[in-house]
Amino acid sequence: MDQIADAIADCSLAIALDGSYHKAVSRRATLHEMIRDYEQAARDLQRLVSIFENQSEGKSRQSGTPGRAHSSTKELRQAHWHMSLMEEKAKKGSPLDMYLVLGVKVSDSVLEIKRAYRKAALRHHPDKAGQFLARSESGDEGRLWKEIVEEVHIDADRLFKMIGEAYAVLSDATKRSQYDLDEEIRKGSKQSNGSRPNGKTSDGYSYPFRRSRR
Repeated sequence: MDQIADAIADCSLAIALDGSYHKAVSRRATLHEMIRDYEQAARDLQRLVSIFENQSEGKSRQSGTPGRAHSSTKELRQAHWHMSLMEEKAKKGSPLDMYLVLGVKVSDSVLEIKRAYRKAALRHHPDKAGQFLARSESGDEGRLWKEIVEEVHIDADRLFKMIGEAYAVLSDATKRSQYDLDEEIRKGSKQSNGSRPNGKTSDGYSYPFRRSRR
């Protein structure tokens, strides 16, 4: 199973190094959508909208004819639409896909889940984030370096907590059983075009990472 946590971390590093790297922002939004972190996906898409808006304005100024920015306008409309969709889904409060977060299968044993957690926790610990970045202490380069490291650390901290939450649920037999049951109910509700209000599970249990907290 693909390691989505690794992919999110890679995108976060790329974005920290180049905030206008729209492919990385778009990819991270897709990854957040895959694990049902719709609020964070909406944030990424808002960032993508800003990037496309700036690009469109820049092309218009360079060409002197707004019509030449048509391709950027199309991407901008798509990003706006996708952002609105993620915002609507975020309001419904769906729990994260805990299995995708850890990169494990529903059929995996507790031992396999523990191994996956240890590997992910070691790899994505905030203290290790950005360690290999070339350090600079002088002038503007020093300030830029600190900003990059801070952004990488914030993203890593959030991802690390998400991994911990997924492990807390999947390593506990009772919580995992209830989570699996709620997933079946959610899938059934989705198929019948229904939804559970306010993100409540069948027994009222609330998962901490229903919505993003940055």
